[in-house]
Amino acid sequence: MAEQIIARFLNQNQIESDLEWLVLDNSIDKEIQQGTLQNLAQSAGESPVTLLYTASEILLLGLDLPVKTNNQIKKALPFALEDLLADDVETYHSVWHRQPKDKVYVALVSREKFKTCLARFQKAGIKIDSVYPETLCLPYQEGACSIFIDGKQAVLRSGKGLGGGIDGEMLPIMLDKMRIENPTLHSLHVWSLDESPRDLSHFPMDITYHQVDSILSLFVQGIATIDTQYNLLTGSFGRQQSSEWALTKWVPAIGIIIFTVLLQTGFLVNNYWQQQSELAALEAQTLSLFKQTFPEVKRLVNIKVQADQELIELRKNNASSGSLFMRLLYQTGEVLNANLGYKILKLDFINDQLQVKLTLPDNNQIEQIKQQLESSNRMLVKILSTESDKNGVEVLFEIKQK
Repeated sequence: MAEQIIARFLNQNQIESDLEWLVLDNSIDKEIQQGTLQNLAQSAGESPVTLLYTASEILLLGLDLPVKTNNQIKKALPFALEDLLADDVETYHSVWHRQPKDKVYVALVSREKFKTCLARFQKAGIKIDSVYPETLCLPYQEGACSIFIDGKQAVLRSGKGLGGGIDGEMLPIMLDKMRIENPTLHSLHVWSLDESPRDLSHFPMDITYHQVDSILSLFVQGIATIDTQYNLLTGSFGRQQSSEWALTKWVPAIGIIIFTVLLQTGFLVNNYWQQQSELAALEAQTLSLFKQTFPEVKRLVNIKVQADQELIELRKNNASSGSLFMRLLYQTGEVLNANLGYKILKLDFINDQLQVKLTLPDNNQIEQIKQQLESSNRMLVKILSTESDKNGVEVLFEIKQK
């Protein structure tokens, strides 16, 4: 029986993508296998599977959060993330890793997409015991950026808890921005499947190229170094596999329990008064937490308003143009990847505004992309110029955060 299996999706579309996996057991020859979910289920049997979640589906952020305890971080984190995300905080599932000097690294995934992904494995009878961002399986070295280039896609790790998956065409632009914003970045480590990878020699950094037979073989080496706090199977997803499998055999007993509970609706009035008492206790806990988190505030008038004001000040003091650029680029990339036929001609970030010049097949796509950017993200979009030629239409968008 296999001791452990490491698996990842072969492309960004996790709904339709096949997988590749490696069985880690006592055998000497470890051959990477590829196939469908059903093939993986046959290979895994009852053995647990560690899933490496697609880099482009995970948003990795670094926050400066000057609070003292883990419980305070848990309470303050949703407020700190609120203005950094394209959608409401509640639509994301997140894990975080506390660092020295009030630094917190956060990994976020779409809650709905993550739920759908896990459901596919459960339906196939595959036991997932942990899920980690594949980005953080790339080697990490202070002052260096690790990059894996796979055809038109690239995965890069730019910091201890930072990185992501991007379109290969945007890699030079991203590296330029990183080099400007991080003067301590002095070297690149580039892995690829090709003998002649993308030429990055024009960057004024030390560049080391590596060739591997599979990205999974590289990720397997790095997974042992990932802190378990980055395991996405936490919170409501913490015991998803084992608990849902065990649920089936308890369905009759659960039905009896539900029936019994329904007969006790007459006690709802009594429960109402009990809940009022608990609400009062919760308000007292909220007051205590506020005093612990913001001890400098002596006069309390409206806790919610004062907490919002304090968190706004934290965001102002800790926000940076680099993080704003990454957010706008990430949100814009999500919309562009949903469209076909575009080509990026130019990308600038000036005065907290992202300017993207594209070639599109026709004029109809201009307004379509503008509406998608404005409706799916908290952004203001202007069309600065358009110019038609025989190859289509060139358009210059100006994008900024509301």
